[in-house]
Amino acid sequence: MVASYSCLLKPKSWPTVYNSFLETEPPPSYDHQQPGYPPQSGHYPPADGGEAGPQPKEEADDRGHWGNKMEFLLSCVGLSVGLGNVWRFPYMAFENGGASFLIAYLVLQLLVGKPMYFMELVMGQFSAKGPTKVWDMNPSAKGIGISMCIISLIVAIYYNVIMAYTLIYFFSSMQKTLPWTECKDDWVTEDNCVEERRPAPPDCTDNSTAMALLSACTCTKNASIDLALTTYNCTEKIENAMTSAELFFEREVIQRSVGIEPENMGEPLWKLTLCLLLTWIVVVFCLIKGIKSSGKVVYFTATFPYLILLILLVRGSLLDGAREGVKFFIVPKWDKLSDLNVWVAAAGQMFFSLSVSFGGIIMYGSYNKFKNQVYYDSLLISIMDLVTSIIAGFVVFTTFGGMAKKIGSTVEDVAKGGYGLAFIVYPEALTNLPPAQLWSVLFFFMLFTLGLDSEFGLMETVLTCLQDEFPKTRKYKSYICVGLGIGCFLLALPCVCPGGDYVVTIMDYYGADFSVLFLSCFEVISVMWVYGVMRFVKDIEYMLGSKPHFWPYWVFCWSVTAPVLIALLFTYRMIKYNPPQYPNGEDFPDFAQSIGWTLLTVALCPVPLWFLFMVVRSFFNSSITTFKERLHYLFSPNEHWVPADGKQRYLLPDGAGYGQGIPMYKTGLDNPAIVIDK
Repeated sequence: MVASYSCLLKPKSWPTVYNSFLETEPPPSYDHQQPGYPPQSGHYPPADGGEAGPQPKEEADDRGHWGNKMEFLLSCVGLSVGLGNVWRFPYMAFENGGASFLIAYLVLQLLVGKPMYFMELVMGQFSAKGPTKVWDMNPSAKGIGISMCIISLIVAIYYNVIMAYTLIYFFSSMQKTLPWTECKDDWVTEDNCVEERRPAPPDCTDNSTAMALLSACTCTKNASIDLALTTYNCTEKIENAMTSAELFFEREVIQRSVGIEPENMGEPLWKLTLCLLLTWIVVVFCLIKGIKSSGKVVYFTATFPYLILLILLVRGSLLDGAREGVKFFIVPKWDKLSDLNVWVAAAGQMFFSLSVSFGGIIMYGSYNKFKNQVYYDSLLISIMDLVTSIIAGFVVFTTFGGMAKKIGSTVEDVAKGGYGLAFIVYPEALTNLPPAQLWSVLFFFMLFTLGLDSEFGLMETVLTCLQDEFPKTRKYKSYICVGLGIGCFLLALPCVCPGGDYVVTIMDYYGADFSVLFLSCFEVISVMWVYGVMRFVKDIEYMLGSKPHFWPYWVFCWSVTAPVLIALLFTYRMIKYNPPQYPNGEDFPDFAQSIGWTLLTVALCPVPLWFLFMVVRSFFNSSITTFKERLHYLFSPNEHWVPADGKQRYLLPDGAGYGQGIPMYKTGLDNPAIVIDK
């Protein structure tokens, strides 16, 4: 066996392959014994002098390529930089020790995130195949690609619901008075609403007689008395008081019900449903021609958010108290580094932010030109993602620092995670930046464009998987895109009901959290331990002309740190499993958790089911008679795994020979994915 490679072609197919390739001998000038071997192009032309093995032009053109490199870079940046960078990263950093979280995040990016991002881009570009067909490199692992497609579909469904929230705020920002700055009459009486947070009163008493004697006192904590004493503005300190911004989100936008039970779900909310419909119309319109249309849209959607973020950063930095907000964001709490929860949180943010193991990176890479310098692209995109997250953190916490200073409180008291940061606290903070309507319009339009880029990647991943599996459907891509958009809109309707917020939580918690960690572990093992890490490096060398810089570092990360760390993090998450909770801290009911586990099972079951399918299929293959041949069938690259440069074969870097003194180049088996067992 050729020592450099471990994957094997089925022995039964060797005579046919050998004889067919041996008929065409390369010109003598390409003899590996002669100077100049191998040729710079890396390919042997056929004996007639024509170009070797051209890919059928019709098929190549049918799949499509990026219009230019900028479209590819902006699309990848847009996929990685999404809504989570604005609301999730800043709060995760703040909640987990500030700079300590950033250190954990950077370490995991270097050991897991960047290597896996580079790996997925290479997989797509080398093969020009999407997340499902790329597993021609390891046929038994195709279930990983199917799971990626399912997870992308799940995320695409609920992600557009969150984008619908941004549209409601966007249109509401155009009113003369921002609706989240005023308490409605029923909010005051039923929910103890306050229009804005104010400093806590210095002197308070529950005694109404003493209250009348204390001019500095502003509350009694008795709702009936405090509401009557309007002169002293007593409403802020009423028990369980809520701000108008919080009540606007819960009572007007999502109209959150008391639970997820069927009787509490309710009917779709008409405003939210219309915004969801508009969101899907925009997404489908931008994807109607695949990357040919989405690649043009990203020139705006991927760059506009940076303009707004920089404007908001400058504006927030000028606020009184901004310095305190920055301290809360970046001052480290070193004891947090020993807390495994911080590392788990950093890992979750890394996968969520970079979109690793969602399939979108492989998909975008598959539309690249074969010789594109993807190595530098992967470094640039991952750095841009990190820089964007840090900028968003400064934007958020300078604003929160100013807000905390105004109300005489601390940043810790005004900060919230998840939706609360983007749709409750930040809208409240924007009211302090005159003109408030302008800043609100810009902020929520920025959120919408951030979400669009990520939604493009998720939907295009699903479409690419379908079209790669069924190539004849490519001529109907517009119809399929419209049909998929309609289907996803209908599936998202439960998410825009009064109980829909809980549905979104389940889809996010089970469909895009646990599942991605599990999938990424199997992905990196299937590529680096089964296909072979050094074969992967040789593929890169053939495609780019040289090994990547510091290639031992990449090999170490791919084969050791990435699979080990991901496996440990996934195990820890399962051991420390905590179910999703209602806002009041109660766990979701058992039936809701069962729905979540079912969703997780649906997303991940293709991995073992496809493997079992291949095992069963191998027993019905009459050419397979031994256990070793069965292993070859399951884990060796099949005949479709060829480089995407239009050639069916390419040179082994060392020009190794094979059997009976026949040079390997004369056998024509120049693809490192195809190696023959003696």
